[in-house]
Amino acid sequence: MQIIQSEIIINAPKKVIWEILMDKDKYHLWNPFTPKIETNFEVESDIVLHVNMNLDNKIIKQKEQILWVKEYESVAWGISSPFPVKTERAQILTEISPTQTKYYTYDKFWGILVPLVMLMYRDKIQKGFDSIAHGLKTYAEDKSNY
Repeated sequence: MQIIQSEIIINAPKKVIWEILMDKDKYHLWNPFTPKIETNFEVESDIVLHVNMNLDNKIIKQKEQILWVKEYESVAWGISSPFPVKTERAQILTEISPTQTKYYTYDKFWGILVPLVMLMYRDKIQKGFDSIAHGLKTYAEDKSNY
């Protein structure tokens, strides 16, 4: 198994950040790596991710499934079908104080093709996850006025 992760402290209430994560129609306002998602956030339903892998506005679509939604705590999706790579991508919120939240995201990879995926995409995914964290921080803090 391989894992790619990113985290950041956001000066905004956990509830505000959760609402941003669940507002699929506004991802383009803060998420440069995945500026669009198509989902209803129901467990086992599809999610289509419009991924800006190179951060150059050349979008690729990735279809996955919602694995879990724990309201105001975490949401996850991934690839679990019989494919040479399986994934689990989670976004987790931890309240530090009423006005400060830790955002943590990871993507776990399993399967025979993982070494190839890591060779080709690890740095791009890491850069993308870091851009998501910083974009979410800026957007949430602006929205919260903290």
